[in-house]
Amino acid sequence: MQRALGLARNGGRAVAPNPMVGAVIVKNGRVIGEGWHKKFGGPHAEMNAIRSVRRPQDLVGATLYVTLEPCRHWGKTPPCAEAIAKAGIARVVAGSRDPFQKGRTTAEFLKGPVAKQCQELNKFFFTWVTKKRPYITVKIAVSADGFVAAPGGKPVRITNKTQDRLVHELRAQHQAILVGVNTVIADDPHLGVRLGKGQDPLRIILDSHGRTPHGAKVRRDKNHRIIRSLKGRVNLKKLMKTLANDGIASVLVEPGPTLYHSLQRANLIDELIILKGKKKLGKGLKIHL
Repeated sequence: MQRALGLARNGGRAVAPNPMVGAVIVKNGRVIGEGWHKKFGGPHAEMNAIRSVRRPQDLVGATLYVTLEPCRHWGKTPPCAEAIAKAGIARVVAGSRDPFQKGRTTAEFLKGPVAKQCQELNKFFFTWVTKKRPYITVKIAVSADGFVAAPGGKPVRITNKTQDRLVHELRAQHQAILVGVNTVIADDPHLGVRLGKGQDPLRIILDSHGRTPHGAKVRRDKNHRIIRSLKGRVNLKKLMKTLANDGIASVLVEPGPTLYHSLQRANLIDELIILKGKKKLGKGLKIHL
């Protein structure tokens, strides 16, 4: 299953909002096939693993290890469970349950640390399915004495190069990144993946009054959305539902105090990442965490 987990991670954001899945086929103590879900709408990991076996007859009586319970329904691809049974695979061991599946299953489910790893691997997918909204990660950088900005919200460098690379890796992992318009006006951030590998996320700016500058870096291409509200305040729960309906299963938020507390009040924080710098500012803007 550890090998299957490693294979699954190869899928990355290319499979989103679907899950990352890896599969390994074993017979007589030897790996005879393996595969992973490579892109959204493409063959599932189980099918890629089955097709990788040179002699179909070797599949009879084999065991399939897969990080997520094989599907039993038609979607963009046929049900994997049917193909597994037709191939003659005798045993299926899964690392996590598929929240889409209902009723009985013939799969065996692992418990313990490896099962937790399988669950963690697809936390975006599980939240998207069960809560009908994206998984929301909030990243905040604070100085050694607890400030997020200089007086008046003036931007100041807090993180080091290592922490900056971590932030860009987080951006690459998430389908979208969300900030408030005040952050755009104060920092003019790029919000892309420059210090790591991966695709830039969709850039979402909360801007109820149309204050985003036309020359802002976040508007450098069409991969951005400016969210406005006639009433002067964006309904975050409704926004997240809309994003989920658009196939976005993960959002990284880099908030100022107002946006952070709005997310907190709406119970829309799944994971909070705090990057603490070594520098003390003495005074400035704080977020009460």
